[in-house]
Amino acid sequence: MPEIELSGGNETIITHCLQVRFLWISDHWKHELVSAGGCHSIPRIWSVEGVPHHEDPGKPCGPLYQRLEARIEPSGVARASLSGQSGSHHFSTTFEVREQPDEVIIDVDVVDRCPDPVKDLSVTYLIEASDGRLRADEVITITWSHPECKLVFEAEPPATATASEAGLGTIRLQAHAELDPSKQAHHFRYRWRWITLPARQIWDREA
Repeated sequence: MPEIELSGGNETIITHCLQVRFLWISDHWKHELVSAGGCHSIPRIWSVEGVPHHEDPGKPCGPLYQRLEARIEPSGVARASLSGQSGSHHFSTTFEVREQPDEVIIDVDVVDRCPDPVKDLSVTYLIEASDGRLRADEVITITWSHPECKLVFEAEPPATATASEAGLGTIRLQAHAELDPSKQAHHFRYRWRWITLPARQIWDREA
C-alpha cells in the first residue's frame, strides 16, 4: 500500500517501485516521478508548469498549483489534490496512486475553470530518455520499454498524447484536452502505468 512522507515542506507518495514527489518551487507546486527501492530502470520524469503566454492568455503552458492536500484513503489508494490559479484560469487536479501485484497506476484528473475562451489545455512532462526508447502506439498511448518493465503514458479519450524531442537527452510528453468552446469548465484525464514484465518484480533488487 502506498505511504505518504512529509519532509521539508514537501510531500512524497511512496510505492514499492516509485515515488511521486510534490515539491514547492518559489510560488507553486511541481511534481516528479523517480525510482524507489531497486527499480533503477525507471527514468526520472518531472512536470513543467507555467503561466499563460503573455501574447496569448487563452493558451496556458500548463496548470499552476498553489495548494496541495495528500492523504491515504481507507481503500489504500493515495490521493493528492492540487488547486491553483493562473490569470483567469482556476485549476484543480487529483492524483490517485494505486499499487497492484504487477503494476503501479497513477490516474490524474484535470479541470480548468475559466470564464475566458481557452485555446489549449495540456499537461507537460520531461523524461530522461532517448527518442528511440519511446513508441507512440496510437494517439492516446506512448510506451517506454526496458528489459525489466514497461512505462506507459496514456490519455483518456477524447484527450490525446504526444511526444517530441526536447534536447539534452530528454523527451517532452504531453496530454492534450479536447476543448468545447461553449463551456467554461474543461476536463480531461490521463495516467501513468509501470508494468512488470513476466517473471520480473519491479521492486526486486536481485531481479
